[in-house]
Amino acid sequence: MPRSPSFTHDQILDAARDAAFEHWRSATVGHVTALLGAPSGSIYHRFASRDVLFGSAWIRSIRAFQAGLTPAAETGDPIEAIVRTALWIPEFCRRHPRDARMMTVFRYADLVATGPPQLQEELRHLNDPVLDHLRRLTERRYGRITPHGLEVVTLACHDSPYGIVRPIIGERIPAWIDDAVRVTSTALAHLDDTAHP
Repeated sequence: MPRSPSFTHDQILDAARDAAFEHWRSATVGHVTALLGAPSGSIYHRFASRDVLFGSAWIRSIRAFQAGLTPAAETGDPIEAIVRTALWIPEFCRRHPRDARMMTVFRYADLVATGPPQLQEELRHLNDPVLDHLRRLTERRYGRITPHGLEVVTLACHDSPYGIVRPIIGERIPAWIDDAVRVTSTALAHLDDTAHP
């Protein structure tokens, strides 16, 4: 009797990511096995449940995004470093549309609150690289870290560009989106770090 094909951990996660690209939150293990041409048992042997499988693919996509943050900010000018960090969001979505869409399948807070126990250790420190990056940018920009300064940098680097790109994640990201991100991020990065009533 012929043996079932063997798939690597990453091949299974690739298939989960691709299934999520096509079906988003409706993606199932059945979609993954169809893409792989594998029996469902071969998936459940590695991943205990659907949430473990797609949660693992989500974590991998988050880490792929995070890997580009430091290179994106390699410039001597602190405001330009903030802007380049912001621009990494549309650039990543453009280069890696499947990973970008995978990143929208779960909310971090939901996975921490109700996600599979098997993922909690990875989730606990998953956002540390982003938080560290934002703190470094804040200190470079203002020479110190204040709560408001960190809020401004987070808005400039993350919240604003993500809000611009979010509606078209998984689709073609037009070049003018970068212009919009640059303009808004630059304006925000010029704010001071003192909160005004």
